[in-house]
Amino acid sequence: MNMPTDRVWAYNGTQNLPQDTGLFIVLSFMNRDPYANVSRYEPTQNGYIEKQSVNVAEDVLISLISVNTDARDRVFEVPMALKSAFSQYIQEKNHVHISTIGQVMDSSFMEATSRLNRFDVTCRVIRTYEQIIDIDYYDKFPNTSKFEPNWLID
Repeated sequence: MNMPTDRVWAYNGTQNLPQDTGLFIVLSFMNRDPYANVSRYEPTQNGYIEKQSVNVAEDVLISLISVNTDARDRVFEVPMALKSAFSQYIQEKNHVHISTIGQVMDSSFMEATSRLNRFDVTCRVIRTYEQIIDIDYYDKFPNTSKFEPNWLID
């Protein structure tokens, strides 16, 4: 969409509203639904590692907001930008998939202050979160137990 980076924000950021009438975009998460959770174990020179991954379907809300008509006039550019060659390259590089068709809603009525134009586009993002952890096995843990059974029976 050729938007300057200072005009695209994360929801609940520390930015102040722009003083001009032009377009700005706010991104926010709506739902995060995990649909797979996997743990794999791989040997290394120092033992084993645990590779954990969670596949998540995230619904992202892309809000185009402007005092002038830019939000209304440019809302169609969002699905085009998501389908662009640049977007596809970034998605493949980061192992993410972003849906290219989403619902578009006129949410201008919610911005009652100065009658802002607001158009919301929802899209689904499929991504994987992964972490790798070294594993200590039972023979690597220090034995610090102080359990002493009481064998006396009353």
